[in-house]
Amino acid sequence: MKYILIIAFAFCQVSVSIAQKPDTNYLKSLYDHSLEFSEEKLDSLLINAAFIEQQSDQLDFRKGRILALRLKGIHSEFSGDYDEAIRYYLATLAESRSSGQIEYEIAALSDLAIVYSEIKQPAKAKEVYLRSLRLSELQGEVSSLISAYSNLGALYNMLNQTDTALIYLNRALKLSNQYKRTESLPVIYNNLGNVYFKENNFQKAREYFNINKQVHESSSDTASLWTDYLNLGDVFLEQGHYDSAKWYTDAALQVALRLGSKSKEAETYALISKFHEKQGQYRRAFEYQRKWYRLDTAMVNESSGRTIAEMQERFNARDREKQNRLLEASVEKGRLQNRNLKLLVIAAGIIGLLVGILLLVYRNSNLRLKKVNDIIGRQKEKLAILNQEKNSLISIVSHDLSTPFITIDTWSRLLEQDQPLSAGQQKSLEKIRGAALNGEKLIRQILEIERLGTSLEKLEMEELNLGDFAAHVAGEHQAAAAAKDIRLHVTLMKEPVFLMTDQALIRRILDNLLSNAIKFTPAGREVRVSVTDKGDFAELAVEDEGPGIPEEEQQLLFTKYAQLTNRPTAGEGSTGLGLAIVNRLVTELNGSITCTSETGKGCRFTVRFKK
Repeated sequence: MKYILIIAFAFCQVSVSIAQKPDTNYLKSLYDHSLEFSEEKLDSLLINAAFIEQQSDQLDFRKGRILALRLKGIHSEFSGDYDEAIRYYLATLAESRSSGQIEYEIAALSDLAIVYSEIKQPAKAKEVYLRSLRLSELQGEVSSLISAYSNLGALYNMLNQTDTALIYLNRALKLSNQYKRTESLPVIYNNLGNVYFKENNFQKAREYFNINKQVHESSSDTASLWTDYLNLGDVFLEQGHYDSAKWYTDAALQVALRLGSKSKEAETYALISKFHEKQGQYRRAFEYQRKWYRLDTAMVNESSGRTIAEMQERFNARDREKQNRLLEASVEKGRLQNRNLKLLVIAAGIIGLLVGILLLVYRNSNLRLKKVNDIIGRQKEKLAILNQEKNSLISIVSHDLSTPFITIDTWSRLLEQDQPLSAGQQKSLEKIRGAALNGEKLIRQILEIERLGTSLEKLEMEELNLGDFAAHVAGEHQAAAAAKDIRLHVTLMKEPVFLMTDQALIRRILDNLLSNAIKFTPAGREVRVSVTDKGDFAELAVEDEGPGIPEEEQQLLFTKYAQLTNRPTAGEGSTGLGLAIVNRLVTELNGSITCTSETGKGCRFTVRFKK
């Protein structure tokens, strides 16, 4: 994938003198100046964020907290710690909304979209950036509109929608020229070059990348030069100019090493691997692919370690809070017992004696019960720790297992290049590659289901027209259905059915159910999707005409790794994880899912969400 540079939203560009006495204007100017920093000034970003936060508390400058949070998010993003960056940007978004700071809300949405694109989630990035664009259009601020149009162009290019990408990029270019915003032009040119690269118009792409290289060489912008070198190396490689391609890829690697950026270094190794593969030097290509993988694995493991530590701390905090509540309840209970005892002693000595005996028995019972509760509490804590270690082990092992499959695929290609192969040998190599790809897909699904099992992400709730959205997602599956000669029908009510929910999770639920329905339905049959208003509930149903599910196997439907007797009708792969993922997502949205089926008469999966 080509490297996509996205504009970070900034309000203005101001140089600042550190000697100035701190006040709100000074803090805002220091923040604006910090936005100009590149990856070479990471430490300064964090220092300025801490200073702004400290001074804002003293000055009671609430907006200062927003500024500090955003600078911390930018620092985490530049450092490659995307989980932490998202956490800071979400906090910035919440603070901006609660204080009515629309311009900072736009910036936070823009920052989130950038991170989602960097972690290869362009669809999520597009969704967030469209929200940012709507706010920018309401504000009518030219710089934010240019930024939004340019970034959406880059995102649509990542989604292979190049025509739409060019529409947004040309809007950005027109506004930049109209209002003479020359500082935005390098990013727009970079994104235009990437679109033409994807359309295989390499000469046009090279023109835009060369313009940027000249600008960044004159300004000594090292981080941007890395992008230009990498882009030009890729273009020359596609044009078959291997000497020029090697010069630029080597230059990009030197810049990445000088910046100390693991992500840039890893991406450069990927291009060098591609360079050797283009020349048929598969052993060298494999070596650089391994270098890329080692860096990628290191970053994943570091992130996993941080996530586990955070989860453990949250668990400990909840446990301490629970113990405090038990202690307070115990103290209050003791006070009540003492008061009742005094009243009973005054009333009658004999009754007091009997009460004393009863209290002694009661106390002994409580002590025994407390001991039992302590044992149960310790066992639950141990089980929670073991479960956490199990999830961590599965994630790490599953990630590391992808190496053998990459190696199998690479060596199968090497065997294919060594000498002419017979038809039987060629077919065997294809089967080997197919098995490697299926294995890697299974690993991705294992990582997905285990990640969902420990997910603590906040839901992005918004009002959704469930019928129109279901029809849109079904349309994306029309090609797969048509390939199997399956008719895909969508039935909607006359009135729209609105639902407050997370659009991304609804899409994943629909994608899994539709994919399963098409997979298990024979050619010439139908798959039906319907959305119905049930008063307090919205009902979404996906129905197929497949072989159905035997009654004794239906209880296994939503369990992990379930393997049923029915198999896909066209030999597609099935790991038993899809419905487990669907069940987990439906539960996160406080919904319910059921399946009705008869052998030979297909299946109907019904999902109900409370409005």
